[in-house]
Amino acid sequence: MAQKKNETVQSAVETSQPLADESVAVGSFVNTFWEQFEQSRERAEQLRENREDAYINALREVIKFNKQFRESVASLYQQSKKTNKEMVSELMQQLSFGKEEIKDEELPKTEREELKKQFVEVSGQLEKLALTPIKSIFHLVDQMEDNFEKNAESSVAYGRDRRNAWLQVRKEYVKFARDTHMNLADRSKSSLKELIKTQ
Repeated sequence: MAQKKNETVQSAVETSQPLADESVAVGSFVNTFWEQFEQSRERAEQLRENREDAYINALREVIKFNKQFRESVASLYQQSKKTNKEMVSELMQQLSFGKEEIKDEELPKTEREELKKQFVEVSGQLEKLALTPIKSIFHLVDQMEDNFEKNAESSVAYGRDRRNAWLQVRKEYVKFARDTHMNLADRSKSSLKELIKTQ
């Protein structure tokens, strides 16, 4: 009789160990599943933020390059303007030397100075007229690029704020789904135990 009691105790211990192992395995599976879900969601969020940062940085670099390009075009223009002024002054000087040799057609000195002054004035006005559309276009492009950069930054910031506002709600839903999944697994296990006992 003692032997029968020992056999029943051993069979009860043997049956409780697999059930304990099953409950640990089921709980471990559910926890692992939801932890991996959370980790993949966090990785996806981090990748999204990295893409947004890369987009903003690339946009800033392109705008910086465009501004440097426009500055180099402007400096090239200034250099050509300086060269043209030097050529004009040299030409004026050569014209004045050529006229000194021809005494019959010589203009009075005051008229020559006045003509030179008018020529410089007219060339300055023509230069301003030629530069006005170019300066306007450069200014317009600068404003457009600055506005585009600000809009992109504010759009990214808005998206992040919106996602962060919903983050707590998402966490609560995930917690609720995790608890429900765990309860479902526990109930399934309990139902299976009862089914086994009845057979």
